Amino acid sequence: MKRFFLALILFTFISTSQAQFVRGYGLKLGTTVSNQDWEYVPSLNVTLNPDNRLGLNIGFFAELLNNPILSIVTEVNYVQKGMKTDIEKTTVSNPDGTGEFITWDTRVDYINLSALGKFRVKLGIVSPYVIAGPKIDFEINKVFSLNEANSVEENFNKNRIGFKVGIGAEINLMSLNLIFEFLYDADFNELFENENLKVNSNSIDLRVGLMI
Repeated sequence: MKRFFLALILFTFISTSQAQFVRGYGLKLGTTVSNQDWEYVPSLNVTLNPDNRLGLNIGFFAELLNNPILSIVTEVNYVQKGMKTDIEKTTVSNPDGTGEFITWDTRVDYINLSALGKFRVKLGIVSPYVIAGPKIDFEINKVFSLNEANSVEENFNKNRIGFKVGIGAEINLMSLNLIFEFLYDADFNELFENENLKVNSNSIDLRVGLMI
């Protein structure tokens, strides 16, 4: 799977000089709204419902197949994901909580590679579209707000295989296309799993872009 994506991205950027095959290329920038689902076994009597976390999403893309309705979008993105929640402090004398809360903020940075099918309909200068396809995320960095080491986060799965699906629109202005996108990003494999806990992740991408 890794070799497939790397070969596809390399092929895309080598092929950008062939206008009959490449529809366009450009930059996308936006935010990723991510979350994690921490599912403990019932016997532990533990619950964790993290809040959404906002992160940066920026990358380059090339759109292949210069077809009136169908194209393939290959992307290389830098994406920030994670979760954020408030937890109550505990001490030896107050194991049930002290009444004081601290913020638990975890950010995981990825390089994302995607190959997405894109179906569009031209309506004047506006072309709405649907887009979907496989993706893979490679972890490059993690940042924890808690001082103490977290064995779960330290052992997160570093490679995240999944899919993206969403909607968008192109607005044609002379030789430029402005892009607006909303995508749902889900993973096939667990972020973490053992006999007591399973952690899943998902996110939503909100992006604007420019294609030439």
